[in-house]
Amino acid sequence: MEHFKKFKQILQNIRNPNNRWRLYVLLGIILYFILINQVIHIRPDHAFLALVIFSIALGKERSKQFLIDWAPFIIFWVAYDMMRGIADNVRHMINVVPPFEWELFLFGPLFGGQIPSFFFEHFQVIHDGTLGKILLDIMGANFYTLHFSAPLVLGWIFWHTLSDRPLFYHFVYTITVLNIMALVTFMIYPAAPPWYVYQYGLTQPVGFIGGSAGGLINFDHLIGTKFLQSIWDTFNSNLFAAIPSLHGAYPCVIAFFAMKRLHRLRFLWLIYPAGTWFSAVYLNEHYIIDLIIGLIYAVIAFLTVKWVLYPKLFQRYVEGSGNT
Repeated sequence: MEHFKKFKQILQNIRNPNNRWRLYVLLGIILYFILINQVIHIRPDHAFLALVIFSIALGKERSKQFLIDWAPFIIFWVAYDMMRGIADNVRHMINVVPPFEWELFLFGPLFGGQIPSFFFEHFQVIHDGTLGKILLDIMGANFYTLHFSAPLVLGWIFWHTLSDRPLFYHFVYTITVLNIMALVTFMIYPAAPPWYVYQYGLTQPVGFIGGSAGGLINFDHLIGTKFLQSIWDTFNSNLFAAIPSLHGAYPCVIAFFAMKRLHRLRFLWLIYPAGTWFSAVYLNEHYIIDLIIGLIYAVIAFLTVKWVLYPKLFQRYVEGSGNT
């Protein structure tokens, strides 16, 4: 009898219009599991993401607003992860030669007739075991892996710490538009990164392709594990998504928005994109042209949000909600 009363209470709560959105979240999670299982099969991290979302939905106060405001990050993670099962079936040819030839033409004369990434590979062989190389390996790994946490940290500062939702929306939807443009480009112009050319030459990929961690394995050698290599092998959903480089775009977006709101020592924010760009090339993960194209995409995304999306779509909801 007591269980029946609890079940009846749950049904009443669901019928309450103020709680109905939680049912929609639950249905969305079920749909997410169905799609993921059909495309790439469910992994433990999928279950963890679903649990986090459902836990937030069961919360109070700002939980609904949090899910709405942070949905772009969640949707991008899902979309990028699903590329693992879609990209290989859509693309017919990987662009291996053109990016390499453009890089060699533009920057080869500055690096002794080599592309910059291969120049640094040669540098690492010559200076293996030296203090300078060890410091560069540590620096490169740290800058390059900040890519995953830096947008979330800055977004949380804008959304929670500063309670600046207008700026948060400008920031998060600049990232969102950038991500959408990047995902479309990955599908219609799959491009091989320099680590692929370094290991496999200018040939089309066949069979299993390993080595996406590039120079990050140097850091693994320092700590005596395959930590970063395992992460890259597990979560790198598309090995041929070099153009545009989101590692080139994200740090520029983050530095720009950070300087707009966090005024002290503005010049220090420039260290992040500079360090990440250098690391991407040093670690053999990206061509310089990938990074430049990423920056161009970031500028287009920012202007799209500033001139179109925010004033026409989000401004009334964000600034009229009384939560800015």
